Amino acid sequence: MARLTPFAIVAVAAAAIILTGCSSEAVPLTPPASQSAEAEAAVGFQEGSLVGVWTVQQKYDSPEQPFIAFVQDNTWIASDGCNRVEGTWTVDGNGVMTTTAGPSTMMACDGAQLPLSVTLANYVSINGDYLTIDSSNSTTTTELIRATDPTVGPQGWPIGYWTETRTRTSPFLTISADRTFTGFDGCNQLTGTWSPNPGANESVTFSNVSATAGLCVGTDPWLNKAASATVQNSVMTVSAANGAVIGQLRGM
Repeated sequence: MARLTPFAIVAVAAAAIILTGCSSEAVPLTPPASQSAEAEAAVGFQEGSLVGVWTVQQKYDSPEQPFIAFVQDNTWIASDGCNRVEGTWTVDGNGVMTTTAGPSTMMACDGAQLPLSVTLANYVSINGDYLTIDSSNSTTTTELIRATDPTVGPQGWPIGYWTETRTRTSPFLTISADRTFTGFDGCNQLTGTWSPNPGANESVTFSNVSATAGLCVGTDPWLNKAASATVQNSVMTVSAANGAVIGQLRGM
């Protein structure tokens, strides 16, 4: 099995991001004429209006509907339908946006490249429930609508890359939106499935955990005993089947 490693999102050549949906019934977004971009500019961009979950109009067959969630604490989470990226954001009164982004999982996906749209964002504008993100000197434009479906968004799931330390031999988990995970316990590759714990935010149960059978001297393969995990303040606490805490991983 090939070991999955995180990757940092990098700037790409200036080209439009094409959002190809699975539905042929989607119609172009048409912002309401009563709320113009000129009116927004007159009063200045209101940072709080960006907070919330935004999505594309098309429906996708990916594990989750692509979305961008802007949080009040100036963090963001975005999904292309399979992989998630997190980062920070700021926007000034003119709508000029500055963002940072962390690594992503690497699952192949036919969704929409919304994480890349945020990563390359230069300017945002809001017209009612419509959000436009201009990226890379306005060569890329992404149009979104405010999500009204409660199943669209972060959902309190710890999807992403979690590691003990960022070294080649560090234990890590890559948790994917399709309810599978891969990882490395410091010696062997791990695979399995996960499910959210009802009523508990960012708490999951691991099942069908399997590991390769390599023998490594001087390592503690504690992660292959993982049965559940809970996230708080970007720290994942991993427990064994008997409930004992066996280690911690951090979101990167």
